[in-house]
Amino acid sequence: MRSNIETIKFTGKFSLITAVMAYIVSLNIELGFFQPNWSWISNNFALTVCGGAFSSFLVVMLCEVQKYRSNKLSCENFLFTQTMYLYMSLYLMNKNIDEYIRNQNEPIPGNLIDEGMMMIRSQSAAIRNVDYITFRKNNNQVIAYRNFCLNKLVSIESIISSGNYLKMAVIQTQIKNLKETCSQGTITSSDELVNRTLATISNQLSPVLEDVSTYLETIDHNCNGRYNWNIQRTKIHESYASPFRTERFEDFLKSTEAKS
Repeated sequence: MRSNIETIKFTGKFSLITAVMAYIVSLNIELGFFQPNWSWISNNFALTVCGGAFSSFLVVMLCEVQKYRSNKLSCENFLFTQTMYLYMSLYLMNKNIDEYIRNQNEPIPGNLIDEGMMMIRSQSAAIRNVDYITFRKNNNQVIAYRNFCLNKLVSIESIISSGNYLKMAVIQTQIKNLKETCSQGTITSSDELVNRTLATISNQLSPVLEDVSTYLETIDHNCNGRYNWNIQRTKIHESYASPFRTERFEDFLKSTEAKS
């Protein structure tokens, strides 16, 4: 979008200059206030050149305006989609952590949140790399985007290292079990260190989720409700399935058996 704006400004200035020049030449043809004794140029030639230059710059400017509007729409769609995926990743990770905290008999894998962290890292980078800029520097959408990148994404990216802390908690608990019972044992959220680590990560994720949701509401509001974020958020919450629920899996098996 930045290159579109620069091209529009450049062609707009020269369109104005050539339009003024063509107007002056046309007046000179009528009034004859400037009559140089040049055999190699005429008013008609100057008018043709200035008029042609004006038309060319104007056509290029109009094409760039259309490209700018198209790129602006594409950037807004991309920003909303990537931010929504970011919200989904954070929400899924937070819910899974809460499920493991509640189900203290379930073994906890050391890489429980690794996949979610990778997705968050990827989506954060994608959001940062969007070239979203408009003619108005005080545009609400631009201000919200800059604030989100400068403040909220920093908080989100600081959570990415939490996956390593969970692995450390699992390993330290295994070492502790080996010292006490000569066996690693099954690591669950009933182990104090693991439980504290999971609770800390969950506490970090909750305010971040609210920040991402607020930004999505801002995008939706500035785009006149184009994305229906409140409905989308409800669908995301309703589609979550606990890793310890077997109802859907059993329904899947029954539907497969019925078809056969």
